[in-house]
Amino acid sequence: MWIVVRRSVGVVMALAMGLNTACYSFVPTVSGASPKSGQIVKVRLNATGTDELARYLGPRVEYAEGMLSEVRSDGSVVVGVTNIRLLDGIDQFWSGQSVVIFAPQQVVEVQERTLDTHKTRLATIGGVLGVIAVFALAFASGGSHGGGDTGSTQPPP
Repeated sequence: MWIVVRRSVGVVMALAMGLNTACYSFVPTVSGASPKSGQIVKVRLNATGTDELARYLGPRVEYAEGMLSEVRSDGSVVVGVTNIRLLDGIDQFWSGQSVVIFAPQQVVEVQERTLDTHKTRLATIGGVLGVIAVFALAFASGGSHGGGDTGSTQPPP
C-alpha cells in the first residue's frame, strides 16, 4: 500500500518538476507563416519603429514582448505588450498602453516563444538528480533519529 502511494507521489513530483522547469526561447517566425493569436511574441523594431513608437513605448526600445492579438491583412501585428527591452539591453516590465500596433515598415522580425525541449529536458533531469541526491544523503546519514542522549546526566548549572 505505502509503496504504491510513494511511487504515485514520486511520479506526480517528477511531472510537476517537468512543468516547473520548462524552458522557453524565442525563434523567428517561419517566412510566409504568421504566428497565431494568443501566442507570446517578441517584436524587434528597426530605427524607424523605435522613433515612431516612442510615444507609445518610450524612447530607445529595441524589442516589445507580449501576447499576439491579431495579424492584420496588411502585415501589421497587434500585440498586448507586457515587457520591453531597451537598446542598451535592459529589460523592463511595461505598464503603458496595453495594445500596440506594429506596422511592417517598423519591424525587423517577429519571434515566437516556443518550448525549448533540449533545455527543458536537461533542467528536469538535473532537478530529479538533485532530489534523488538529497534523499540519498538523508537516508545514508540515517535520517533524523534524534540524539543518543538517555537523559541520565544533569545539565550544567
